[in-house]
Amino acid sequence: MSGIRGSQRLENYASKLIKSLQDHTAEIFPPDAQKTLRSYSMKEVGDLIGVNPNTFRHYIKTYADQMPTGKLVNGNRRYFTAEEMQEIREFLWKEGRIGIKEYRRRQPGEEMKAITVFNLKGGVSKTSSTVHLAEILALRGYRVLAVDLDAQASLTNLFGLTPEAMPDMPSSYNVISYKNPLPVRDVIRKTYFPGIDIIPASMDIIEFEYETALSFRDGGTSSPFHSRMAEGLSQVRDDYDIVLFDTPPQLSFAVISALFASSGMIIPLTASMLDVMSLSTFMTMAAELMAVVEEQDQDKTYDFIRFMITRYETGDQPQLQVASFMRTVLGDAVMNNEFLKSTAIGDAANTKQPLFEVEPRDITKSTYDRVMASISGMADEVEADLRKAWGRT
Repeated sequence: MSGIRGSQRLENYASKLIKSLQDHTAEIFPPDAQKTLRSYSMKEVGDLIGVNPNTFRHYIKTYADQMPTGKLVNGNRRYFTAEEMQEIREFLWKEGRIGIKEYRRRQPGEEMKAITVFNLKGGVSKTSSTVHLAEILALRGYRVLAVDLDAQASLTNLFGLTPEAMPDMPSSYNVISYKNPLPVRDVIRKTYFPGIDIIPASMDIIEFEYETALSFRDGGTSSPFHSRMAEGLSQVRDDYDIVLFDTPPQLSFAVISALFASSGMIIPLTASMLDVMSLSTFMTMAAELMAVVEEQDQDKTYDFIRFMITRYETGDQPQLQVASFMRTVLGDAVMNNEFLKSTAIGDAANTKQPLFEVEPRDITKSTYDRVMASISGMADEVEADLRKAWGRT
């Protein structure tokens, strides 16, 4: 018999890749190495806390013995770690020097809000959007839980966890599994990024699809698939302000469970007519499936559903026309700020360093400022939706 036996060949390729990736990861990120973030300039800290530079400088002098004052570099530039930024924010809040607009964290009576980032189309920067939103929101003071539901585990890898090298690591599957689910606190892992915890992903999440299909046939007594993520997260609803779900490009049972647990949706897509055409099909399918779920819970509603234009090139006329078309048709549902296309963003996947972890001096200043303004603008819009959902003015 001639030809290639697919199972053997693919298994061989997979083994080689897994071994090489493990070696590569161990070399770049040794098990005993602690990944550390860069420090942030005085201007960056002031912007992220919401205090103007002169006022912040005054606070540094006035409260020098009560809050972190950063580290002087070259005698005249002051830099702060992310942990110090958190301490400064907490101190200024307790001293009444900043208000709820700057402190940001949810207050008593305000519920944890979950947002699902999803689209059936691949290559629309779902993971990149999720990780950059998570990091800027954490730097602004929110307690963020990132949940990876994609078997490819890209978000998990960006936060320095490699499922292939950690086969016993609990994952999002263990939260919603029908077979001996784990308490969500046993699955959550701290990240090196202050303010962000993660529920990692692994290939096991695919098992949830089979288990759910069997539950329909067997008529089990377990909780229905669509409510399992909400039930799991209910255990930590007092621990976080925001949950961000990163999802695969498919409308799986796990994704529907995330949607059911969420109060907001962000749908990333590129400004191409092909993406817009596939979006209409995707939304029709999603609407039909959500209608079935809503029959089980008539009270299920969302605070907001927004479309985020990604991989956007401001000088590209066809993209400009498609973006204008979308805003004409969908109105305010389309975010005003686009997630710009940039090599600085694209390099994150290779270096496992999203933009907030990269030294600004390593990137052309105009490029860095332009992309940072794009991300900050998107975060502003998400925050506005959150404040409205919390009933703030």
